Amino acid sequence: MSSEADAPDITLNGVNVFFFSFIVASHQVRAIKQALDRHGFLDKTLKISPFTADKNHSSSSDDNLISHVHYTRNFDKFCQPCPLQEHGLSEDHVPPPHSHTLAEQRHVIPTNLEFRIANRQNKEARAMHAKGKVLCRIGITNQAGIEANLSFRAAPSTRLHDHARLRLAQAVRQWLHALPPPILLTLPKIDTLLKAGRWTYTVYDPMLLLPSNFLARDPWPELLAQRLCLYLPKLYTIIGQQLNVTHIAINGPIPALLPGVKNREPSLNVLRSPSALVPLLGDFGDPNLPPHMLNFENAFWVRAVQSHITQTWAPLYTMFSRGNISEKRRLLDVISSTSTSDKGQIGQEPRDMTAVDLYAGIGYFAFSYAKAGVQKVLCWELNGWSVEGLRRGAKTNGWSTRVVKSSPRGYPLESLDQASIENGKERFLVFHESNANAANRVNALRERIAPIRHVNCGYLPTSCESWNIAIQVLDPTEGGWIHAHENVAAKDIQQRKSEVVNIFRDLIHHYRVQESASSFIVECQHIEKVKSYAPGVIHCVYDIAILPSRR
Repeated sequence: MSSEADAPDITLNGVNVFFFSFIVASHQVRAIKQALDRHGFLDKTLKISPFTADKNHSSSSDDNLISHVHYTRNFDKFCQPCPLQEHGLSEDHVPPPHSHTLAEQRHVIPTNLEFRIANRQNKEARAMHAKGKVLCRIGITNQAGIEANLSFRAAPSTRLHDHARLRLAQAVRQWLHALPPPILLTLPKIDTLLKAGRWTYTVYDPMLLLPSNFLARDPWPELLAQRLCLYLPKLYTIIGQQLNVTHIAINGPIPALLPGVKNREPSLNVLRSPSALVPLLGDFGDPNLPPHMLNFENAFWVRAVQSHITQTWAPLYTMFSRGNISEKRRLLDVISSTSTSDKGQIGQEPRDMTAVDLYAGIGYFAFSYAKAGVQKVLCWELNGWSVEGLRRGAKTNGWSTRVVKSSPRGYPLESLDQASIENGKERFLVFHESNANAANRVNALRERIAPIRHVNCGYLPTSCESWNIAIQVLDPTEGGWIHAHENVAAKDIQQRKSEVVNIFRDLIHHYRVQESASSFIVECQHIEKVKSYAPGVIHCVYDIAILPSRR
């Protein structure tokens, strides 16, 4: 881990992220430290150290102090004073005024309180205002006896993850302290409970997702099921306040099967519905609502930005995989390299080609094609909620869409007459139907769209059922690339590569006339290991090139 002295500032959206420290006289350290610790604000990852006026610690009297602060929500709460007795303090604990002349007589007490620098105006007033809020919040009301100043220390980037975890643990600590004394006395020590928690989480504004094992280690399960179950709503409220979110849920894996209804057998989760999501705070909606325009308007939507691409979804009805970000980024480079590195072989720039996504979802990979400059992207998706997420996300990114559905439910039935396609400028043509119809749709459009050079088959655990469709929609003359997603045992990745190539060679001969099939070369040009899907199982993408042999 890099030292604090040479670590860069953390920058989020152009705003420097700093942490708050106290500079206090040596005889005042104990009172301030204990008050901060009781409220969960003491940063125990750093030591209390003698104060030296260097570039990393600037007091409120320093002309170089940057102290015009934009406070996060948890910082704003400090304006509400807390009685000393709440933290086991009394006026007798507050040290009397004391003068000091030497720098070594003062110490720096680090906290885990975050703030973000907005500009350099009104330095001293802002510093004193922030100091007053913190002292008041931790129960030090006799501020005349406290000679504390602010120290603004830039946080090392390697500690940003640790700080995020501390904020969640701090919220749980605050909740435990707020429990009724008879309950609190029956629990293990608070530090013991905090060590047993898992403090990772993900925020998709304004929603926070906790892992399924958030409080799953002993002794938490028994405590939550019995003595603490009635107090859980308060816990989630405090977490929401501390982390500045309105909705919280437990995130779970996407199940392969959905439970049967009315004595029916379980069914395949074809729509990849996030049925394991458990809402804890906020109104996520009714999980049984059908995908209809009115329901779309009333649903809870969140968004994420990856590689400068915004994606939108309704978490109760649609999955989102953060781990696919590496593949989304890679597609941007793949489109560029396959169109410019060997123009004699490819023959088109991205603006002169079409891409197909047979499992489009909310635009996970389809948006990467558009970002790379592909002229048009044809999408197939069964989940109406995902289709709406794709439409909303495309609009946010400045791309136009047209949704086509085989039946009038939810969306009006669209006809694909020649004039409307030729005059249409939509970047995304989205078919809300099974991709089994893709070959017929493409055959009807083939003469009116740019050649289809890339086909994405992004379905897990295997996309093999769509490979025959991918062969049929790929440009029959110039060929192109099929990106086949598979879950593969780590030890079988190379073996699966040979199997995938042989399957595509057989499909070429089955769906194309013998003379045409023999003129194409099929090879796997790359295997991308996207992420670990399960112990020993890797999500892989096989880039299958199907190109004319005459090239």
